[in-house]
Amino acid sequence: MRFRANPKHDVSIVCIFREEAPFLDEWIKFHVSMGVSHFYLYNNFSTDAFQEVLKPYLEQKLVSFYDWPVEVGQLAAYRHCVKKHAMDTRWMAFIDVDEFLFAPDCRPLGVVLSEYSDHPGVVVHSPYFGSAGHRKRPPVPITKAFTMRASLSKTSAKTVANPRWIYAIRNVHLFKYWANVGVSTDGREFDPETVYLDKLRLNHYWSRSLDDLSDKIARGDASTSTKRDPEWHFQFEKSLNQERDVSIMACLDKAFP
Repeated sequence: MRFRANPKHDVSIVCIFREEAPFLDEWIKFHVSMGVSHFYLYNNFSTDAFQEVLKPYLEQKLVSFYDWPVEVGQLAAYRHCVKKHAMDTRWMAFIDVDEFLFAPDCRPLGVVLSEYSDHPGVVVHSPYFGSAGHRKRPPVPITKAFTMRASLSKTSAKTVANPRWIYAIRNVHLFKYWANVGVSTDGREFDPETVYLDKLRLNHYWSRSLDDLSDKIARGDASTSTKRDPEWHFQFEKSLNQERDVSIMACLDKAFP
């Protein structure tokens, strides 16, 4: 898989967001410290103070911003970004503001991803983190406040792709490519039953605090028109506090010196 041009950016993130102003600054700073050089952000009906948070990053040209008032607009935003910016970046990570992508040994993401240059995409396993019993969000970074996660028998996954090779985006997790398939970090075709967290991982702070979870339920989902079921969400959250996981802590001094 070779590139037809030298892209402006090595690793970029594509993200659609709604009412995430309290979390954007930490999320951007963390990923910059991990080697992300650009963000393609799509605002989906936010009414909070996200503009104030993003202003310095827009001035630095770290963020490309799109107002995206599209119902169930996540997949459309991803397709738009690939069509418009595929030649601008070597890798695109398609993740959300409650997800933190990093290498457990804190190496820059681009260095780790360079090991997969012959593949169209890397599928990164994503453990679910719960509220750790917090009703209200503690006044510390998300990554420090919430250190309890589900068993690794319960994980999700997201894709970091070479955008030039994306053929179709039919769901938010896995893509189709012009050639070959996305691989896990072991270099073999992604298998959801075998969890690898050795070279890359994507911590998913699914609920944050219980009050934050209530807000999440109320604002809905950019990937589906189905309303969130409060009973299901709070029941699911109870299963996300089984094991303590501080794997991200080694990288936080780099992110927040």
